[in-house]
Amino acid sequence: MAITKIQSESLNLADDFAFTGTITGAGESNTPFFFSYALSSSQVLTNQTFTTLTNWNTPTKSSQGTFSNGIYTPGIAGKYLFYTMVDIGNMADADRCFCKIEASEDGSSWSIKGAAGKDMCSSANADIATQTSVIIDCTANTQIRVQGYQEYGADRNHQGGHFCGFKILT
Repeated sequence: MAITKIQSESLNLADDFAFTGTITGAGESNTPFFFSYALSSSQVLTNQTFTTLTNWNTPTKSSQGTFSNGIYTPGIAGKYLFYTMVDIGNMADADRCFCKIEASEDGSSWSIKGAAGKDMCSSANADIATQTSVIIDCTANTQIRVQGYQEYGADRNHQGGHFCGFKILT
């Protein structure tokens, strides 16, 4: 690949350059990935109990990885960024909601990754949308899930939001 203009002291990045050939190794594909938005239906969150959220819509996803019952398994080892926003409906003044992203290698022993998202209601009959994100080193079989929590005093509904993730290159 030839550069058509060179200044003796340095390249002038304001100049135009004519490249020939093919540029390779630039950019990244960020696969596998998935993105699930909204919900198939509302899911009850019992008061003061972390509940695994399973009512996500079928996600848009790459051919790698699986998504079933609210659990994503990447299928390819690597470092991943995961994000969730959990909308909990009809909360009252000073009620708190939380969401967290958890990981497991065996499907039975789960651990929280990163910080839990937290929000507090500032007015009656309001929806609260907590959110959090985290970077996780995954094996091909790491399982990722989201849990929601609310302190209304009675059952409330997980009624909207997002759950997504993608592989990042390092």
